[in-house]
Amino acid sequence: MMLKEAVRAKLFAIASRCRGERGAGVLTGVFSGAIALLLLSHPVARAAVPAEKAAPTMQPLEDDELSKVRGADGIAFNLQNFSLTSSLTNPLTLTYLSPTGASLALSNLDLSRSDDPDQFADPYQLSLLTRTGLPDVIAVDFPLNAAGNQKWQLTADFANHDAASGTTFLGGTLQVQDLTMKGGGLYVSPSTIADTQGIAFGLGTQLDIGSLAVYSRGRNAAGVIDTSDSLAITGIHLVDANTGGAWMLADLDKHPGLINAATDSNGSYLHLQIGWPTTSDPVAAGALRIDNITFTTAGIGGAPATVTNLGSASIASMQINYLDLKLRTGQ
Repeated sequence: MMLKEAVRAKLFAIASRCRGERGAGVLTGVFSGAIALLLLSHPVARAAVPAEKAAPTMQPLEDDELSKVRGADGIAFNLQNFSLTSSLTNPLTLTYLSPTGASLALSNLDLSRSDDPDQFADPYQLSLLTRTGLPDVIAVDFPLNAAGNQKWQLTADFANHDAASGTTFLGGTLQVQDLTMKGGGLYVSPSTIADTQGIAFGLGTQLDIGSLAVYSRGRNAAGVIDTSDSLAITGIHLVDANTGGAWMLADLDKHPGLINAATDSNGSYLHLQIGWPTTSDPVAAGALRIDNITFTTAGIGGAPATVTNLGSASIASMQINYLDLKLRTGQ
């Protein structure tokens, strides 16, 4: 900056002396420009001009550096206008096929969800949580959904095929309407049980279902359900018996669940377990209320349908202290 000021002062002095002479304007301009270019090309002058800042770039991280990265606020995400619909000519089918050739199929699957007016006001939250002396946790926190605007709808046909006899049992159509989950979430982490591999998990929510129905006569080719024979359970409500909020069926810190594959003398199996409590805290208790259970049977020969109304049912308090399921193929 001092060099620029000196150049400016020198040019001003030369211009003042030459102002009164003939052709002074032209000479002054040419001479002044030449001096300015000469002085500014000097290394000191070039150093005085600030260099442009280099654009930031991504830097590679070594494995040990990457392992020290920890999540902060996580990621919020949600669904909007979600709909999964089977076509009549090429329906979506989920099939479990056993080694014996028998199969269990869930077909013509239709799944959709309604949204909040503002889809980002109450999203899902995905985050990474740290625990002292324990593995990190991947946490998926469900929306609070206090107003119940996020409602799931599900319709599917189910069937069982017996390869030995070649027969297929058509179980009818399952329809779930207005299923809402309020709070709670899914939390997974590596298992901390000695000599046991697998994924430990915590799971819970407040669950409300408007209607869960099974229609034994299924749907016709146009997708219309035959409701003449049915089992309908309406108004299903599952909450924590003490708080009235989300009931944690499994708690990752106090009462963890476990899913893994294992092998014993009888072969391999898929293992689902909710272990014994790991602390002295009491196991969370849930409360279940069902508003109505109704069976409907179609009449024979034009007779009116028979409707058996079992009314409501409730369980004030229930706990899962220990659960152990082993699912083997071919059995």
